[in-house]
Amino acid sequence: MHARQHIADLPIIFHRQGVEHVIISPGSRNAPLINSFFREFGSACISIVDERSAAYVGLGLALYTKVPVVLICTSGTAELNYAPAMAEAFHQGIPLIAVTADRPPEWIDQQDNQTIRQAGIYASNCKASFTFPVEVISETEIWHAHRMANEAYNLAISGRKGPVHINIPLREPLYEEIPACGEVVCINIAKSAVFDDPGQPFEKIWKEAERIMIVAGQQAYNPELNRLLEHLSEDKRICLIGEPLSNIKVKGTIEHPEPLLAFCENTPEPGPDLLIYFGGQVVSSRLKNFLRNRPVKHGWFIDPAGRHVDTFRHLTSVIQTDPQYFFNWLSRLAGGKPSEYGLVWQNLKNETEIILQSSYRNIEYSDLGIMQRITASVPDSALLFAGNSGIVRYLGFFPSRSRENYANRGTSGIDGCLSTAVGIALATDDMVIALTGDQSFVYDSNALWNRSLPVNLKMVVLNNQGGGIFGILDGPSSSPAFKSFFEAHHPAEIAKLSAAFNVYYYACKNYKDFDDSFQTFLQQKGPAVFEIFTPRDINPIVFRTFVGQFKKPV
Repeated sequence: MHARQHIADLPIIFHRQGVEHVIISPGSRNAPLINSFFREFGSACISIVDERSAAYVGLGLALYTKVPVVLICTSGTAELNYAPAMAEAFHQGIPLIAVTADRPPEWIDQQDNQTIRQAGIYASNCKASFTFPVEVISETEIWHAHRMANEAYNLAISGRKGPVHINIPLREPLYEEIPACGEVVCINIAKSAVFDDPGQPFEKIWKEAERIMIVAGQQAYNPELNRLLEHLSEDKRICLIGEPLSNIKVKGTIEHPEPLLAFCENTPEPGPDLLIYFGGQVVSSRLKNFLRNRPVKHGWFIDPAGRHVDTFRHLTSVIQTDPQYFFNWLSRLAGGKPSEYGLVWQNLKNETEIILQSSYRNIEYSDLGIMQRITASVPDSALLFAGNSGIVRYLGFFPSRSRENYANRGTSGIDGCLSTAVGIALATDDMVIALTGDQSFVYDSNALWNRSLPVNLKMVVLNNQGGGIFGILDGPSSSPAFKSFFEAHHPAEIAKLSAAFNVYYYACKNYKDFDDSFQTFLQQKGPAVFEIFTPRDINPIVFRTFVGQFKKPV
């Protein structure tokens, strides 16, 4: 029995029950659903990127045909965009079946990408909500899943028709049944007052640790916090990792863990004795995988709210205090075992930087190449807002001159990126550069529908004619549904959208265009759009070649 047989059976049940239309919004977490429904329904699948619009299109179909329409979306805020149409369907009595991909339960509230609390998300505006098992390992579980699918369909059409919700947690990769190992980790929680208590073990752990890694997640720039970390980084035991979104501006910080960890992927670099994590989400998948797959003796999460966030699966202590207070306390502790763990990582960083610097000049015109030019060209006084999917990942490969970096990584959705940048620009007189993909820009183009659109807003759009992220992820590009339902190329013309909202517009189709006009665009008085057309088919090849040069042979 396959652990995901219930996913493959779901579209078969719906098809035989009488469903005629399936509306799919592209994503990554819903890939098993996309492939299963596309295989069963074929041309009866309709691709609509905007989940809010997709749900209303489904509502119109179900309203006229009186047959339930299935909606499929990825995890995160995608589900929230179904809510208006689900409410309309509930109050009008229209049969919709929202099938939402979800993260598995162990990653809810753990600051993993595109993860929100999805179970029962439409509770007051649907007839019923169901949650599928993450995996099925027995015939009883298959029966249960089939029963829920049939019950959902029958509820949608029975009595007064209406919407139902099926939430499907999906785990990746697939795991076989693993027996309990008998070892457990007890997570304790400590509040700030304990740091004056000599009976607490934190000082002892800190002083005895020979390998210390401090990971800073997404957060606003804090000069005092940077000062404290600058002082701590003089300790040779410490490796400090802070991606661009962490806004950590400390010499020696590993800002780009993706290429560095690709560089040491096949080497036995040890994990830390002590892992200290603070702030919000991290972007780098390699960083997460590296830490999740290394033994770590102590894992501390520093959080004022005392949340039990275990992103790296090594949490032993939640320290409920402000990070600034905590690092101030650490900075006053003297001594520690001699170690050069930090120096090991600095050497790896230096080797990686040599490869990066030598390769910058040779990157073929592409998303990756143009990102290198953009990050090198933004003013050092500017604030950079990075869109999700490909953009924020590319940002992790190049040093940015921008003073501060922001992104919507709380849930990692593409909805609302441009609007959030508008809000930041309204709050400051400094230049704000919104850097997004074409899907994110078009999705949130109503952000331009604003009579107070700030003059300090500059919008840079990488137009790779669809969801370019799926071309560089392993898996989606091999699917027969790739171009239509993953990339999902849109018909919108950004030049015309800009004109409709009276926004200045610039176009770029090669490096020469960029070099000739980017600075003029930045100096434009008033909000402006700089659209960069990149070659869709070349982008993933350039990216894989670029990353491949960092990997040492086994």
